[in-house]
Amino acid sequence: MKKSISALILILLLSTLWQGIASAAETVWFTDVSASADASAKQATVTGKVASGAGQLVTIKVVDPGGRFFLDSVASGAGGVFTFKWNISAEGKYEVQLGTESSGTPYTTGFTYGGTPSPTPTPSTGPGSAVASTASPSNIIRVTEDKLTLNEGLKEAVFTLEAGAEARIPAALLDKLAQGGTGLNLAGEEFTLKLSAQTLRELLGEVSKAGGGEVAVSIAKVASADSESLLALAKQRQLAEIKPGSNIYEFKLKLIASSGAERAVAVFEHPVTLQLKASGLAAAKLAGIYYISDAGELEYIGGLSAGGWASGQTSHFSKYAALEYRKTFTDVPAGNWAYAAIAEMAAKQVVDGISLQEFAPERKVTRAEFAALLARALRLSGGSASFTDVPAGKWYAEEVAAAYEAGIVKGLGAASFKPERTISREEMAAMLVRAWSVLRPEDGSEAVSATAFKDQTAISGWARDAVLRTAGLGLMKGRSAAAFMPQGTTTRAEAAQAIANLLNSGK
Repeated sequence: MKKSISALILILLLSTLWQGIASAAETVWFTDVSASADASAKQATVTGKVASGAGQLVTIKVVDPGGRFFLDSVASGAGGVFTFKWNISAEGKYEVQLGTESSGTPYTTGFTYGGTPSPTPTPSTGPGSAVASTASPSNIIRVTEDKLTLNEGLKEAVFTLEAGAEARIPAALLDKLAQGGTGLNLAGEEFTLKLSAQTLRELLGEVSKAGGGEVAVSIAKVASADSESLLALAKQRQLAEIKPGSNIYEFKLKLIASSGAERAVAVFEHPVTLQLKASGLAAAKLAGIYYISDAGELEYIGGLSAGGWASGQTSHFSKYAALEYRKTFTDVPAGNWAYAAIAEMAAKQVVDGISLQEFAPERKVTRAEFAALLARALRLSGGSASFTDVPAGKWYAEEVAAAYEAGIVKGLGAASFKPERTISREEMAAMLVRAWSVLRPEDGSEAVSATAFKDQTAISGWARDAVLRTAGLGLMKGRSAAAFMPQGTTTRAEAAQAIANLLNSGK
C-alpha cells in the first residue's frame, strides 16, 4: 500500500461493543472502543467508554512491535468517556490492554501502524462468560483417583500439577471427595491451591446444573515482561516500594458441561486457600500474598508463614504473587515510635493514609474507625447490626456490622453506637480483648496485668477487667509507668500500634 506523508491516515481499528456472551448478569466494562494512528503527527489514540461511568480509573498497557511497553492511567469523564494519546514511531502491530478497578480480565485489542491493517481481533470477555477452550491437548491432565495422594489425618487429597498445565476433574471424583469430606490440593513446587470439601460441593452443584461434566483448573506463570509492567503500575498506584518474592501466577477455573460448553468461574461462595513459595523477602512483617488486578490494585489476603510460604484465602481467581510491601508517609519518619507498626499495618491493608503521602498519626480515632480497623485486621465480613445511628450508606457500616456480629463491639444503649464519638482508651481495651478472643478462641490463658494502675479507680466498672487483661496481654500500655488514663483519647498512631500488638501477640 502506498503511504502518504502529509495526510492524516490510518484511523485503524476497532469500534466494537464488548459484550458478555453467556451470562445476562455479566458486567460490560468497555464500549465504543477505538484505536487510531496519525502518521503525520506520529501519535496513537485510544478512546472509549467505561460502563461504570465517570470517575473510574482506566489503565492502559501497550506493547509496541519491538516488545517495549507503554503504561498509563486516566480517570473517566462524563458518561465514562476516556482518551489516551501517546507518541509512536515503530511500524508494525501494537497490542493494547485496557483495565478498570472492577475488572479481573483486561479488554484486549490492537492496531497496525504504517502497514496493512490487521484483522479486527475478538475482544476479551469478563468473568462468568462462556469461553472457548485455549488449553492444548498436551497441557490437559486428567485428575483420577489413582493419581491422588491421600492424607486421611488432614482430610486432604493431593494432586501434583505443573505450572502451565490444566487439571480436569470429573464430576464423579468431585462427588467422592466432597462426600468423604476430603479437600483437594493442586500442588506444584512453588504453589499449592487448596479446594475445601465445601468448595468441591459448590463446584459439583454447578456442574450438575449443566448436566454433568468436569471442572478445569489452570495455574500459569505470568510472563516476565507482563509481571514487570503490573508491578510498575502497582507501585505507581500505591506510591509504595513493592518487591516480588515469587512469580506472579494466574489462577483460572472453568466448568465444562457434558455437551462441551464451557463457563469461566471467577468468584466462589466458599473461599479457597492459596500458598506461594516466597524467597528474598527480608522484612517478613511487610510480606504476604497479594491479588494484583490489571489496573494495578493490590489486595492483601494473607501473610508470610514459617518455611517461607505466603498463604491466604480468597473468594476470587485472577493473578497472585508473594510481595514485600513497604509504604512510607511523609509525616511518619523512620525515627517515629510508631513507624514499624504503621508500616506493617499499611502492608496488611489494615490502615490507610489520609492521602497517598500523609498518615496524620496524631489525629484522634472514632469508635467507628477503630471497629473498622479490627474488622479489617481479623478479615471479618457479613453480619448485621440494628444501630439507628449507623446508616447503611456510611463507609463504616459493613465493618461495624461485621465487628458487632463477631461480638467485638457493643452499643451504647438499646440501639445507639455513637460511631463518630472519639474512642476512649478503656473502650479500646474492651474491643481489643474481645478481638483477642475471636482471633485465638482456643487460647483461654488471658493474662491479667500484675500492675496496679494508680488511676485504677477511674476505670469504669464494666471496663476494669478488660483494661487489666489488655495490659497483661501486652496489647496496650499505660500512658505512664503507673497511670492508664482510661478516659483519655487515642491517636491513629496508637491505634495502629494496638492492632499490630494484637496480630503479633502469641508469636
